[in-house]
Amino acid sequence: MNNPELLLPVGTRDMLESAINNGADAVYYGVPHWNARGRTEDFSFEDVEEMIRYARLRGVKTYLAMNILIFEREIQELPEFLERLIALKPDAFIIQDIGLARLIKAISPEQEIHASTQMTLASSEAVNLVKDIGFSRAVLARELSTKQIAQIKSLTDLELEVFIHGALCVSYSGQCLTSENFGGRSANRGQCAQSCRLPYRIFVDGKEWKDPKARYLFSTRDLCALPKLEELREIGVESLKVERRLKSPEYVAAVSHAYRKALEILSEKGYKENAECANGNAAELTAQDLEPLEVLFSRGLNTGWLDGVNHQELVDGSFSNHHGEFIGTVVQVDRNGVIVELEDKPVPCTLLPGDGILFEEYRAEPEPRQTGSRLYKATFANRAGKSQVRLEFGREFNLRKVSYGMKAYRNDSPALEKELHKTFTDKSFAKHIPVCMTLEGKIGEPLKLTICESTKAVADETRTVTVEGAILEASRNEVAPDALQAIAKKELSGLSATAYILDKLEIKLPANAFLPGKVLRTLRQEAVQAFDEKRLQWKELAPSADNGRAFLHSVASSTSMVAGNPDKATGTPKNRRTITVLVRRPEQIDALQGLDIDKVIMDFDWGVKYDEPLERIHKLGFEAGIATLRIHKPSENHYIKQILTLMPEFALVRNLGSLALLKDSGIPMVGDYSLNATNSASYDWLLAQGLEKLHPSWDLNSTQLFDLLKNIDGSKLELALHQYMPAFHSEYCAFARALTTGRRFPECKKICTQHKVEILDHKGERHFLQSDAECRNTLFVGKPQSALKLLPRLIAQNVSSYRLELLDEEPESVRRKIDIYTQAIRGKLDIDTAISKAGVEEKYGLSEGQLFNQSVWQDRKKGC
Repeated sequence: MNNPELLLPVGTRDMLESAINNGADAVYYGVPHWNARGRTEDFSFEDVEEMIRYARLRGVKTYLAMNILIFEREIQELPEFLERLIALKPDAFIIQDIGLARLIKAISPEQEIHASTQMTLASSEAVNLVKDIGFSRAVLARELSTKQIAQIKSLTDLELEVFIHGALCVSYSGQCLTSENFGGRSANRGQCAQSCRLPYRIFVDGKEWKDPKARYLFSTRDLCALPKLEELREIGVESLKVERRLKSPEYVAAVSHAYRKALEILSEKGYKENAECANGNAAELTAQDLEPLEVLFSRGLNTGWLDGVNHQELVDGSFSNHHGEFIGTVVQVDRNGVIVELEDKPVPCTLLPGDGILFEEYRAEPEPRQTGSRLYKATFANRAGKSQVRLEFGREFNLRKVSYGMKAYRNDSPALEKELHKTFTDKSFAKHIPVCMTLEGKIGEPLKLTICESTKAVADETRTVTVEGAILEASRNEVAPDALQAIAKKELSGLSATAYILDKLEIKLPANAFLPGKVLRTLRQEAVQAFDEKRLQWKELAPSADNGRAFLHSVASSTSMVAGNPDKATGTPKNRRTITVLVRRPEQIDALQGLDIDKVIMDFDWGVKYDEPLERIHKLGFEAGIATLRIHKPSENHYIKQILTLMPEFALVRNLGSLALLKDSGIPMVGDYSLNATNSASYDWLLAQGLEKLHPSWDLNSTQLFDLLKNIDGSKLELALHQYMPAFHSEYCAFARALTTGRRFPECKKICTQHKVEILDHKGERHFLQSDAECRNTLFVGKPQSALKLLPRLIAQNVSSYRLELLDEEPESVRRKIDIYTQAIRGKLDIDTAISKAGVEEKYGLSEGQLFNQSVWQDRKKGC
């Protein structure tokens, strides 16, 4: 069984060398100005080229992350940029945007592309659908268990990449609008503000719920998949990915080293001989291997979703920042130190002078109490069968701030960091490829030096070079073979400044050969240079910006606006404007009777049947549609089967897996905003999969939306004029975590159906928490977004399909709201009056949202 690739993040040059020296098989980093880590250092083209060269010479692959959504104006300007970037010969690009992926393949068909986790790929159907775009690898959603990953692997021939270490997001990647709605910075544009890490207040049925373990209700622990490594290896996952390009090179060193060592242990001894390691004890990984994973940065480590859903373990809730390694609980404080009862661990805790020690007491109000200092001395003891440690500090530390019951953490270690720092600054730690050399020649003929990798046969021409040097001259005296070997080895082994180290030297020379040092050094330098060039040879990609521009032109031709017959009075197309209402409760349907709408979409919670509501919609004279779930995972086809059984007039498709399952069903499909279409090239592909209309991504503001409408057929676009914006969509259930002790359904006893939960953010605004039919949570922004102000311009661009989305409004409120919007859409109510009336209906007011946000977040990158 082959080991999977170990893939490490790179945010700086030091991180690159740290990853390579500590065992990475591949690295990934963002392309200049275009990547999903807006706060990382921006590399220049020259940096990227040199880093690719450095990695490739050492047998390490380079993937360039361009995993953000691309807007219409931007994609039109990208062909020249991409041509230049592809010419640097990266091993692959990591891509979120469908249009960008298509553009890259048009510019260079041979360029390898990987589908980012931002594409929310969580089923084999979704993975296989994007294969047609040209992706060779899928980076799966983090929310999958190993069982589900195995199911996907058995049903696709695409390579799979799985996250094994680093931060977890509470939201499905690619489906988070929290940062944008709360902070004006889009996660889909690499500008995540980490709003999920902020404290929130919880209100249950109108009353505040105070719990010190729920203050940070949406801040997940960090992922550590060491206990699941063998299982992932057995599944056949091709790549194991570490997250955190924003962390230090020391962090990269620690993680690289630990996972490389674990993989080597598993590879050498096998699963049965390594059962303890595979089951989580990591028996052969020492404290020196494991402790840095927590000390350098950790919010508490667990296996995330790899072991399945566990709402109680995923989030600690009492903190959201780095706490490090948990030591234990304070049991005594005296005038000279603090006694801590140790956490029961398989690996003993290591405490070094100078380590940072944090003490914390959890409480709901006010903030948790914290104090800490640098450690002076640690003394371990066993008292009454309990392992304890006495911690002593310098005189400047006020021990009175520490009290019984406080939790103690080791959250910093200069000594540990110093050792890790050496791995990318000390040349003795640098990675070198072992090579074999053969020095041969005859008197009067050119001296020859052949160099090849030790792991390759000399006959393997792809990894072998031979160079010729000066004419070999005879010496006055014969030289003993050992002496000849020593002379040659002294000069030929001088490879410290290269990517190589001499493993074996073979001499095929006559005994009277004369070997001047200068001749050998020159020969070695020429051989290394030729060997470098041989190993840097890459498939000919021949990128062409012209091909990219031709592709975009063809997209524009196929998606351009088909003008309708203009209305003589208004100059706008006469197409009837279709109004669709999305309901989330069956009782909202009856409130629609007699209203001037056309279609109704049902989007109900768990356990609510669709057959009877569907008939009620038909009796009211409306077309009925059913919304798919926002996520599709293995073994979740029952919801799709329900749609296929009921055969509604149309389906609202929210994910690529459902699109793949419904595209040949004969049921008309409308694509939702969660498909993340932001440019004409992605629009073109999604419509080609059978969608009749498509809602654009909510990452677009009004300027970007109308840029898009210039290059697509407006009649194919649907827009929600009224909607409670979904801040995030999560596998994690905050209802179960905060209000029960249940790990998953049915242990939670479906608590979400019994209570109304609102979340108060740091700005004092309230938001609504809802669950769906698979117990996934969506946090809806409390102020609904209205796009009424855009209606005249939308109509002028041939947009004729408008959606109004409800949440939990009572029937009478439903009637009033829908009537206001329908009158405005039908031209019976002027826009300003409609906006004013709509605002009165909202409990927490009305928002214009991201559509009218024209500001651009200024990142901290150099040169930007």
